[in-house]
Amino acid sequence: MRRSICALLALSLAACATQDEPSEMDAVNDFIAVSELESVDAVRSMHPYHYSVLTDRHIILKTRRESYLVQFRRRCRELNNTLSTTITPDVRHERNVLRARFDTIRGCVIDQIFAIDDAHAQELKQLGEAPGE
Repeated sequence: MRRSICALLALSLAACATQDEPSEMDAVNDFIAVSELESVDAVRSMHPYHYSVLTDRHIILKTRRESYLVQFRRRCRELNNTLSTTITPDVRHERNVLRARFDTIRGCVIDQIFAIDDAHAQELKQLGEAPGE
């Protein structure tokens, strides 16, 4: 009986020791929840847009006037693969509109788009630079 209790105690301590640290993706999801960001269905842009990569599932999309946080359905490794020789075409259903759930960026399907301001964008860029990370 005593051995089984010791084994159970050791097993529970080992399980606690192997828990993962919060990831950048969790930090971005927490930021979305705390900031109560409003989801938009589409982004209109007559001019080309630029983006900066936050995580492998999140980017900040910058149009001429607005900024948006874009979340992909899956990990999008194609964002950081600039030296690759394979090119994945983007899917667009309308020429000057980028839609959540239908269109892609670098071949990755957009899950959600959130409207953000410049202060939100700066805070999101600094999430990975916090002390202790």
